[in-house]
Amino acid sequence: MNRLPQAAPRRALLAALIGLALAGPASAGGASRPEGLCPPGETAYFSCRTGSGAWIALCEGAERGLQYRFGRPGQIALAYPAAGRPDFRYAHYFRAGVDRTEVSFRNGDADYAVFDYTEGRQRSAGVRVLTANGREKTFACRGAVLSRLGALEAALPCDADSALNLGSCPAPR
Repeated sequence: MNRLPQAAPRRALLAALIGLALAGPASAGGASRPEGLCPPGETAYFSCRTGSGAWIALCEGAERGLQYRFGRPGQIALAYPAAGRPDFRYAHYFRAGVDRTEVSFRNGDADYAVFDYTEGRQRSAGVRVLTANGREKTFACRGAVLSRLGALEAALPCDADSALNLGSCPAPR
């Protein structure tokens, strides 16, 4: 009986484990990052899928600039701005164990805040919508979240109305 050395199966198992580790974490759908509403050629600053299957996205392209999108691929329910100059604002709060970032804007009579919050090991992300009559609705991300909101800090004005900034926005020039 010819037996293989024990090192061969161990090497194969080790190689498989290293391959899985290098592939990165997978989401529930099997992809390592959400596909979403930002097409190739655009930069995705935020992208996730909600429990209802709709997508939330902040995308930037050379022709459109930064744009918020909500809906499904091929069926975008809201794109802000549709035209014209956007009015996005940035807010961030950090202390040990807490990191909260928001990009907000006003569209019609509603205020929107795309958010990514981490407290301890708990993460929540999505978009919060507050209407003029005081009704609030949060669309929470489910599954994988692509978030690069921090990269927008230098590009967007500080949100002086956000409590996250603790009143520390620089004076306008």
